[in-house]
Amino acid sequence: MDIGFLSPAQQTVAVQVIQACAMSREYFVGQVLRVEHVEEWQRDVLQALDKGETKISVRSGHGVGKTAMCAWLALHFLLFRNDVKVIVTSPSFKQMTDGLIPEVQKWINRLPVWMRNSIEATSDRVVRKPHIKNHFISFRTARKENPEALAGVHADNVLIIVDEASGVDEIVYQTGQGALSTKGSIAVLIGNPTKPSGFFYKTQTSLGDLWMVKHVSCLDSSRVDESYITGQARTYGVDSREYAVRVLGEFPKSGADAIIPRDYVESAIDRDVAVSDKGRVWGIDPGSSGDPTGFLERTDNSIICAQEVRYDDTMQLVGWVYTRWQDTPQRLRPEAIYVDTNGLGLGVGDRLRELGLPVISVNVSESASMSSRYLRLRAEIWYMTRDWFESRTRHIAGNMPNLVQLIEELCSVEAGPATSDGKNTVESKRTMKARGLKSPNLAEALIITFARAGAAGNGMMSANAWGKVDTASYRAPGFS
Repeated sequence: MDIGFLSPAQQTVAVQVIQACAMSREYFVGQVLRVEHVEEWQRDVLQALDKGETKISVRSGHGVGKTAMCAWLALHFLLFRNDVKVIVTSPSFKQMTDGLIPEVQKWINRLPVWMRNSIEATSDRVVRKPHIKNHFISFRTARKENPEALAGVHADNVLIIVDEASGVDEIVYQTGQGALSTKGSIAVLIGNPTKPSGFFYKTQTSLGDLWMVKHVSCLDSSRVDESYITGQARTYGVDSREYAVRVLGEFPKSGADAIIPRDYVESAIDRDVAVSDKGRVWGIDPGSSGDPTGFLERTDNSIICAQEVRYDDTMQLVGWVYTRWQDTPQRLRPEAIYVDTNGLGLGVGDRLRELGLPVISVNVSESASMSSRYLRLRAEIWYMTRDWFESRTRHIAGNMPNLVQLIEELCSVEAGPATSDGKNTVESKRTMKARGLKSPNLAEALIITFARAGAAGNGMMSANAWGKVDTASYRAPGFS
């Protein structure tokens, strides 16, 4: 930055300040921006970045100083790094114009004149002169309709700041991976934990070993007025979703539209119940279009195994299932094997049936047995699975290798819009992929194991190794 107009003594001081700021974000915030009180969590983040941390994820309640932190980090990077590009993004334009952009301008005005002179700000950009094309902060909205918000950013020093990170669509994060390919690139995700799914949620949970994770409750922040906390508690209740997200900075137990609440599933993990050995069934959701096949084994009250296998060839998948059947002791063989017959599954079911296995073919696009409540069988069996978990007597083996994936898939599928005559629907796999989520193969392998009544009614049941299945006395496994 230009300090030539300063006196020699002032230039000496300026150089010392620049060097100190380059080494310490904490010094910049405290001594240059003159922030009187830095919260403990803010200090932790500043110090971690100074020590070389490059991936930081912060979930918090409202009003703890998130937007200020974003502004401090962006300005520091712009002022004290060379060949630098900073992308600051948020899910909506209003969040940018009402929050982030004014906050950055506020702290620019707090800079010493000799620093402020090197900066030029417009409505959506802050640049450092004279090389404005290679030294800038760019404010961009991050929506799934505009997934390029984080794409195409390359420089020696790259900083990505995502405010309200929980609201950013998965496809935006996927598109932006290339921006972090440069060694030393930094990503800071920060926001209220509004939904228990998506990339931000993963950085706080399953990817927590790859990210520095911070959790900030309003109860621990000196910035949050006590009246706000009291008001939220009285308005919504301390056990409410709103209080958890806005005050405690905790992810809700499930998404607002999720069919199966997260706590239904997580509370079943290694639950202290007598695990039944009856009603053993397998569910197979054959993959298509490059997706893996989902396989699940359960009994009346317990999920025993969930795994994915990849076979694009029908006969290879049949061979895998048949080998598993042959290798399973007879007393542990399933009484039924449910196969989703869409796409690859049609041939899989037919061939396994020819081999004498107790196959029940399931077409989830067929009409529901309770057609007055559900538009299609798929919606019906998703809600039946919810009911199965809701009894609070179910068990999930906690040592399953794919346990986390199964939980995420079960708790990510959302209800679709009700029909004009009030029938329940469920979002399609295509809709999930548009939200940036993978096909829920393990979850679909589970839900089809509740489809036997509909399959029997459609005449899809066949003779098995023990003779004809008694459809007249059938009850759905797991229900009394």
